[in-house]
Amino acid sequence: MAMTKMQYLDAAVKLLPVGLAWKRALDSHLAKVLAVRCDQLVTVNTQAHDLIKERMPGQATLLLEEWEGFLGLPEAGRQIVGKSITERQAQVKEKEEELGSSSKIYLEEAAKRAGYQIEIVNYYPHHCLRDCLYPLYEYENAWRIFIYTESLPTNPTDDVDKNEELQEILKRYCNADVEMVFIYKDTK
Repeated sequence: MAMTKMQYLDAAVKLLPVGLAWKRALDSHLAKVLAVRCDQLVTVNTQAHDLIKERMPGQATLLLEEWEGFLGLPEAGRQIVGKSITERQAQVKEKEEELGSSSKIYLEEAAKRAGYQIEIVNYYPHHCLRDCLYPLYEYENAWRIFIYTESLPTNPTDDVDKNEELQEILKRYCNADVEMVFIYKDTK
């Protein structure tokens, strides 16, 4: 809790040496001079308390731009232009808390949040516990996920190719040991 001007002034007056030259009354000229410094201390103390709240990225307002820069925002699928402070705080908090995963549902939800519709299929290799009619996929497919999505039209005037943006988003969320194979369906 921040200290008030009167608390600072009371502490400053009590720290004065004992003697006739040092009047300890709160209405003395010396107390009025000290009151100016107490105003500055209140301002600094208030700013310090505000900065303590800024240490959590989801609550930051003063240091929001610094948190965005530290976490690498804006990035593919997370633009900050034209968003409110609350939306930007939510993005920063989400970015700080994100963990990678190769879970099918997790990756589909991540793409959906960014505005993409995808379907993820895992082609697991055959082994002795599977049904005899199970297809014989390569063993390397144990470390691959196949991502089916519609090929998004590219416009030469766009800054970012939407297909590349989708790949970057999913690479950010997916574990490093998983190879992603993107298969684009033609929409024509």
